[in-house]
Amino acid sequence: MCGIAGVSLRAGEPPEALLRQLAALLAHRGPDGEGFYRHRQTALVHRRLSILDLEGGAQPIAAEDGRTHIVANGEIYNYRVLQAQIRGWGVRLTTNSDSEVPLHCWRRYGIDFVGHLEGMYGLAIYDEASEELILARDPVGIKPLYIAETAAGVAFASEAGALVRAGWVAADVEQDAWSSYFNQQYVSGALTMFKGVRRVRPGEVLRIRRGVIVERRVYPLQLSPARRMEEDEALATFDGIAGEVVQSHLQSDVPYGAFLSGGTDSSCVVTKMAELVGQVRTYAIGFSSDTVADERENALRLAVKLETAHESIEFTHADFWKLLPEMCEAMDDLVADYAALPTLKLAGLASQGVKVILSGEGGDEGLAGYRYYRQHRRPGLRAMLRKERFRRRGDAAGFQNLFRPRIPAWRDGLSDDRRGTRGFTHLQMQQARDIRGWLPDDLMIKVDRCLMAHGVEGRVPLLDRRFLTFVFALPDDLKISDGQHKYLLRRWLADRQPQQDPWAQKKGFTVPIQAWLEARRSEVLKYLYSHRGVREVIVHEHLREWLEQPLDSRGAKLLFNVLCYALWHDVYIEATPLPEALLNPCKEESSLTWV
Repeated sequence: MCGIAGVSLRAGEPPEALLRQLAALLAHRGPDGEGFYRHRQTALVHRRLSILDLEGGAQPIAAEDGRTHIVANGEIYNYRVLQAQIRGWGVRLTTNSDSEVPLHCWRRYGIDFVGHLEGMYGLAIYDEASEELILARDPVGIKPLYIAETAAGVAFASEAGALVRAGWVAADVEQDAWSSYFNQQYVSGALTMFKGVRRVRPGEVLRIRRGVIVERRVYPLQLSPARRMEEDEALATFDGIAGEVVQSHLQSDVPYGAFLSGGTDSSCVVTKMAELVGQVRTYAIGFSSDTVADERENALRLAVKLETAHESIEFTHADFWKLLPEMCEAMDDLVADYAALPTLKLAGLASQGVKVILSGEGGDEGLAGYRYYRQHRRPGLRAMLRKERFRRRGDAAGFQNLFRPRIPAWRDGLSDDRRGTRGFTHLQMQQARDIRGWLPDDLMIKVDRCLMAHGVEGRVPLLDRRFLTFVFALPDDLKISDGQHKYLLRRWLADRQPQQDPWAQKKGFTVPIQAWLEARRSEVLKYLYSHRGVREVIVHEHLREWLEQPLDSRGAKLLFNVLCYALWHDVYIEATPLPEALLNPCKEESSLTWV
């Protein structure tokens, strides 16, 4: 896991000051070292978080002939297999790093090299002979990569904010992103909230020559229609693939651990880790609140059963206000996911003992864990209408009078994306939409930024292509059965960890934002009412009318989106001090328990 950046200019040499600034802005992603490479109009920048080949894996990495170079962020999980193949070609590897492998695959296979990689990555390869720069991102979108095209050329980085703060593009808001963000807490597709900065999409490969993008290809995640499979066969296959992907995600030359929420997904990952390596370090966080679920007891139950080295920490009202500005700075590609706040605190705890964390993200999307998936198993027009109404109803629905520009209830066309869905069930179509949208554009940004803010690599074995494509193609009745979501996973867990009560209703990982925002509603109104960025998008009079009344749950959700936007705007657009009085209302100490 690292931070990468670089530039391809139309003319001239890349300024050293720009490269140094990009490296400095990505230092939190790679505190263990930095590296630079320049050739004519192109430059590569790398910040290293040392995970594999601690002595020899510094980047940029050059091929033996010195003509091609790579910087990479992420992990290639089949790198040992590929290393053997590469040596079989008569090629001498210059390192034992997994990051060198894509370089040689590109030299042999050309732009199709990504089809040979299993892993999570955002990477850049430069060839001196052709003066071509290749950018590529993994097909699930686990690792981030951003580009910004200007008259001077193309720059790229692991974080959108680095391209803005380094001065490559101006600090301006992309107003076309407002509709998506205020409806669903994140920006969909290639857009970011920064004008002129775009995401490299999952599975996308760009070929750039002398500051101009000359080719774009997309190698999407290949999802298959549901196939018939008996339950016993599915259980056996599930167990085998889960073990295979967790094993590959444990490759590391530094200490690793896992987030253990107590839910089914993290319980599956930690169970497999314990089977493979014995004692595991686990970390949990929860709340002392009557309004949201606290699953620390469930997590502790599994930790005791598996004899993990377990640490548990509490997230408090004071933590909410203290960490909110940190979250909004970490989320340069703005995501107002309140689950990021406890994740950020937990990552800080984990960073004291490990450099790699495995977590259970992806289980809900692959195995149909969300409650709203249930409606897609109901046949008939009425169910289809309910489905479409859900997908078009966003956070701004019912609040349109707040906004100066038109903010529709849901972004037009988003719910109708049916690329590559021939033969899919209605349930699979909804899963595919979430895997292509919500997953890379919200969930993976949250995981990446929260952990990288503390110099920790996050790995998500349930989003490994081998596992995700298998569970996606399961028949619907092995995903949802008798009202139970993630049926096959629950059945697997019931056989191995019955004390976890896997058939209990899903609680979810949430934050009591309604109570905490309501407690400081007047202070929030005062801050937002005088905020220049908020004035551009929200009608003042309607803002006051809205926040003079007690918040309901939907209002609290939208207010959190607005508040995060305002803080993000202060950090990245205005570069002004944050409202200290609002963000530090009290000083509570969180409690830490050891098992």
